Amino acid sequence: MKYKPILVKIMKITFLQLTISILLLGSAFAKETKAQAILDTKISVNESNTALKTVIKKLEQQYHINFVYSPELINGNQKVSASYNQKTLGSVLTDLFSPLNLAFEVSGDVIVIRNTSVGLPSLNISRRNDLDLAQAPVSGKVVDEKGLPVPGVSVTIKGTKTGTVTDSNGAFSLNVAPGTVLVISAVGFDTQEVPAKEGAMNIALVPSNNNLTEVVVVGAVVKKGDLTGSVGSVNEKTLKEIPTTNINQAIQGRVAGVLIQNNDPRPGGSVSIKIRGNNSIQYGSNPIYVVDGLVIEDGFNSINPDDVASVDILKDASATALYGARGANGVVLITTKKGKVGEGKIDYNAWYGRSFFARNVHYLNAQQIADLRVDAWANRYMDDNPNADRAAYIKTLLSPGSPAFGADELRVYNSGQSYNWLDQIKQTGIQQNHTMSFSKGSADGSSMYVSFNYTDQKGLLKTSDYKRYGGKINLDQKIKPWLKIGTNTTFARTEESYIDGGVFNIAANANPLLPVNDTAAYLSWKGTPDVNLYNPIRSLSIDGKGNQNRLLTTNYLVVNPIPGLNIRSGFSVDIRNQNYFNYIPQTLGQSLRNSTKGSATQRKENWVNWQWDNSISYDKLIGKNNFSGLLSFGLTKNQYDNNQVDVQGFGTDEFSFKNLGAAYLKDKFVLQSNFTANSLISYIARFNYNYDNKYFATLTGRYDGSSRLGAGNRWGIFPSLALAWNVAREEFMKDAGIDNLKLRAGYGVAGNQNIPDFAYRSLYVAVITNGTVTYKPDGRLGNPDLKWEKQKQLNVGLDLSILKNRLNITADYFIIHNNDLLMRRSITTISGFNNTIQNVGSLLNKGVEVNVNARLINDHDFQWDFSANISSYRNRITKLYGNVDAIYNYGGFTGVDIQRQGNLFLGKSLNSIYTYKFEKIAQQSDMDAIKGVDYGGRTIRPGDIIPVDINGDKKIDDADRIVVGNTDPKFYGGFSTNFTYKNLSLNGVFTYSTGGKKISGLYEGLLSGTGEYAGIADELNRWTPTNTNSNIPRAYIGTGRYSIGETDYAVQNSSYLRLSALTVAYSFNQPFMKKAKLSNLRVYLTGNNLFTITKYKGYDPEGGDGYPMQRMIVAGVNVSF
Repeated sequence: MKYKPILVKIMKITFLQLTISILLLGSAFAKETKAQAILDTKISVNESNTALKTVIKKLEQQYHINFVYSPELINGNQKVSASYNQKTLGSVLTDLFSPLNLAFEVSGDVIVIRNTSVGLPSLNISRRNDLDLAQAPVSGKVVDEKGLPVPGVSVTIKGTKTGTVTDSNGAFSLNVAPGTVLVISAVGFDTQEVPAKEGAMNIALVPSNNNLTEVVVVGAVVKKGDLTGSVGSVNEKTLKEIPTTNINQAIQGRVAGVLIQNNDPRPGGSVSIKIRGNNSIQYGSNPIYVVDGLVIEDGFNSINPDDVASVDILKDASATALYGARGANGVVLITTKKGKVGEGKIDYNAWYGRSFFARNVHYLNAQQIADLRVDAWANRYMDDNPNADRAAYIKTLLSPGSPAFGADELRVYNSGQSYNWLDQIKQTGIQQNHTMSFSKGSADGSSMYVSFNYTDQKGLLKTSDYKRYGGKINLDQKIKPWLKIGTNTTFARTEESYIDGGVFNIAANANPLLPVNDTAAYLSWKGTPDVNLYNPIRSLSIDGKGNQNRLLTTNYLVVNPIPGLNIRSGFSVDIRNQNYFNYIPQTLGQSLRNSTKGSATQRKENWVNWQWDNSISYDKLIGKNNFSGLLSFGLTKNQYDNNQVDVQGFGTDEFSFKNLGAAYLKDKFVLQSNFTANSLISYIARFNYNYDNKYFATLTGRYDGSSRLGAGNRWGIFPSLALAWNVAREEFMKDAGIDNLKLRAGYGVAGNQNIPDFAYRSLYVAVITNGTVTYKPDGRLGNPDLKWEKQKQLNVGLDLSILKNRLNITADYFIIHNNDLLMRRSITTISGFNNTIQNVGSLLNKGVEVNVNARLINDHDFQWDFSANISSYRNRITKLYGNVDAIYNYGGFTGVDIQRQGNLFLGKSLNSIYTYKFEKIAQQSDMDAIKGVDYGGRTIRPGDIIPVDINGDKKIDDADRIVVGNTDPKFYGGFSTNFTYKNLSLNGVFTYSTGGKKISGLYEGLLSGTGEYAGIADELNRWTPTNTNSNIPRAYIGTGRYSIGETDYAVQNSSYLRLSALTVAYSFNQPFMKKAKLSNLRVYLTGNNLFTITKYKGYDPEGGDGYPMQRMIVAGVNVSF
């Protein structure tokens, strides 16, 4: 099927822009706020017969006040004397300037000094009288993105103090030398560098992302200073510090309350993100991603990080309210880049990296494995024959014909050789990324951004690789002053080569006594092939490939019929086609064991998701009262289908998966297909009020209808209310030295309906046998009573800025009550079904998060920035269906044994670990005490594990299992430090997690080893009759004792501190770039995942043990033309 791309772009409307427009229409209000704040600054001066120019310089340095003046007005001959203690700046300047016939005006963030007989100066105003006058006049006008003039903008000659400010009409004039570059700066806007040109220059400003003027997106664009909800933001500057192919990795550790874990380190692998922990049992625990207004729930690898301008993470009910049913577990908003006003720009970003295993497990060599096996066999033999000669038996084990070793194993043991099977399948990973973009914007609001991207990743294991080819186009076009249209479109193709899932674990656990053999179908033990262990080297020949084509596109139209009124309609589409191919050759163990004679699979999946959003909003400023309202209506539909074909029996491996018709075992032909769809209808109303930037209120209501729920429960109402008070703007706080102090509180209800489609109905599947079609249940019993899972969220927060905004602190406390939890649970199979989805209980989640940003040093040549965040949450189950106390094995585990994970307990964490408590390693002195305890048929001998008899009934059974901990970290977060000295910068990013527990299947398997397969170095200190102080159990072959995994003995502490990235970068200076005809040139060297401090004994406490985490060294360059 062909899909015609629908081009799209979402408009960014900011309260900052609205405020500036109103300020321009009412300059009196601007003077009352900004100008008066500057003049009310308290200062102290003590000078006697001092040059006026020197006094002004001291005021600039001590109080960060900016003066501009003409060199003719201020010269070295003017002497003044003054003695003031904590007087306002306005009164001090009046006393100093009046005798000299000088006056002053505040324009923007600067104080302009003028002669009392003239108005605001516009020609050749200078902060210093240390430069010659310019040679030729240039003039122009500075406007905002709406084309309105901006007064008080600083226009200076780059590299000098010579400059001017714009007048009330945004106009300026300045004498400059040929080839001069002008620096345009103003509070609340990005600083620009523009080549001076003859004739009228027209310069358009772009709002900046600094401090409280920072623009964040919460469904509508808002100034950070106007926020009432809990939002974390990461800007473009921060995102570019870490070279990565996944945007989640770039924001890891940057935002409080957001836990990002790289639990799938494969090339192109996914990254897990949880906002404020787990708030649902099975369905909807992940946030949604919104890319320029388009909601996507997975496949985030399609987004090129180089295209991203900012990431805003919405965390509480007020912030996520506009996304209702889809935003219950948080929202990650991605805003991509657009063209900026000025000359066209070409950017090229490239990096190349080599990667290696980040951590290594210390394995036993062949001789150590043999000793371990001898010890295990001898221990078992002596248990069965307590009066036998241990030394004589060991001699038998190491002799030809040994019951414990094959001939080849003894030969390797005696030769001193050792074989590492893992080395045979791993490689040095190589990664590279290239992005080229073209951008341009104009003063009328039109802009263009086009980019192309290529990514190539070769993994740490052979045959695992990933490629991405991408393109992006963002267009905004102002058709009329009242009409704007736009498009935002991303296309990405990914190609992957898969490695068989068991290859790594088999190679990591392979017996080092076994010589490497790339022809055998299976690995062997004692010379006998083990059909459960496929040869990992041969498994590399499995031909597994996949590809995906994805189109993300949003089109919009905005009409502004009258000032303040905004009518918007946007249509977005997400089209994804994914293919998976796999072929297992005939001679591989996988084929031989199952007699498939070669097997092939083709699977094709298609997603078509569209959303249509329509809104009307109105903003109005009346005096100090700022009102805004929004009404919105949205439709969303998601469709999915798949087809899969499995065949067996090939005469040759040459066809691979490319010719399924060549398969000759026709009775093994399997065809599967599926089609499903869901839809969502949303009505939204939102009202915002702001009085004098001191008092804020946001009220939101949603009415959502979902096709996934039963007919009587499809609609839900989700309100929220948030209030904020900027205490720092109160009169009684003016002398407190606090730049910003905002108190926030919000309460709201969010909904979750992220369950399988048609879960309210019982579905049947068709089965074809010998040409006869029969229908049977698909296993899930429909539940027409399914209803919304509802989260009631309370958030209380604080925003504090001091020291001229150099220290910023944000803190939040939250309580989340989640009721009517959606969960799949097992039912009796007598009905023909084995599970159903129900609303089963309630969950309570509480937490706190703190974020700190500081500029510790702010000298001209040297700056030091530091940021840190810490978060903590605790969840507990408060109710289960039927008022039961526990639900076991809900995670899909089968069998009668209760698993350690996948259980729910009233009053305990959702992520509890449930097992026997380890007491000690048994010693000879314990034998009498344990004789009266029933260990369920097990025999405890010295060196074995003893579990705790919790209830003291002298019997170890299920009643002695307890919750021994959970996988939730007690605290997590990150911190970063950035040093900049002139053109050189050094940036380090750390992430950490503490207090959580984790089960490492790899470590437990190795520690349980008895020498048949690989072992771990900890076993060198195992318990023996001569090493009884060891905390490592004795080696033992066979059953009859407690294994490593039956207690919490080896449950790991998953705490860690990681240096996620360290970057050193150099940006070339302007003279060099001017000669090279470049506008920017930056080179950098980055080390990712350089070290991890942890007690975890598997491969990685974050990524787990399935695929190794990588350490990567990257060299890169950013070039702009």
